[in-house]
Amino acid sequence: MPQEEARENIARLVESIEESELRRWVEVFSGLRHGQRNPAALEKKGELLERHLREADFLVSRDHFQYGGEGYHNIVVTLPGKNLALTPYLVGAHYDAYPDSPGADDNASAVAALLAVARALGRAQPERTVRFVGFNLEEPQDAHDRRCRHGSRHFARRAFFRWDRYAGVFILESVGYTDARPGSQKIPVRLPIPVPDTGDFLGVVGNRRARGIMKLLEEAARVHVQELPVISHWFPLAGRFLPMTRASDHAPFWDYAYPAVMLTDTAFLRNPNYHQPTDTPDTLNYAFLANTARALAAALAMG
Repeated sequence: MPQEEARENIARLVESIEESELRRWVEVFSGLRHGQRNPAALEKKGELLERHLREADFLVSRDHFQYGGEGYHNIVVTLPGKNLALTPYLVGAHYDAYPDSPGADDNASAVAALLAVARALGRAQPERTVRFVGFNLEEPQDAHDRRCRHGSRHFARRAFFRWDRYAGVFILESVGYTDARPGSQKIPVRLPIPVPDTGDFLGVVGNRRARGIMKLLEEAARVHVQELPVISHWFPLAGRFLPMTRASDHAPFWDYAYPAVMLTDTAFLRNPNYHQPTDTPDTLNYAFLANTARALAAALAMG
């Protein structure tokens, strides 16, 4: 396909992701849904995600795992690419929430973005196969649950021992909150790159193996979503010298040496509603959320 035609196709793909649709999905997927506190509500949110994916003509499967003697599952769909010889991408977002929080930013915003990207790519069919996963039990289940990320750890471990390959793993984690005031962005100590103190950029956090897909995301935003500022950085040793870089579902993939990135609004470093009852849909910036989904969709189509 000529380069200009490919660029126009990606531009149409980007334009197909609508802010109003993302707003509606955030409202639908918000609400109490914790594995131990609200198991029935969590199950219903999972069923809702499955239904939305089926309505987009995806074949949905469940990836079962155990925690605390109870059964849970991740939700998986695969979009076959035009070139099946290419190693697939994986896009993931957890659909559970912290106890007593409606979890609009954390993580209904990411579920909405995952749905938007899946539906847009499903209409366009990218060159490379893309697997979409709704991960369960990312949040701590009790005061003693230090590891968390149970669904993604199960998935990454099984993928590794089955020799499943991924050209890149993209984890969406809290991608809907901005604050344009100077000083609104907290900056971790020991961070080796300059970061703005205004909380209006998308953070992309990767491991060494993910440098290629990080450049791909940066290029996708630069060309197709120019209004989205992107700050990216990769961390050695699976981020263990700066533990906050491991605080989502990308960490298990780092541990099994997959090229993986977390796309995030930086959560607790910016959003005062993080893990609070005030994490509600009305606090989010839906233009920013839509642009994040557009940049990811463009990157997946370009790659």
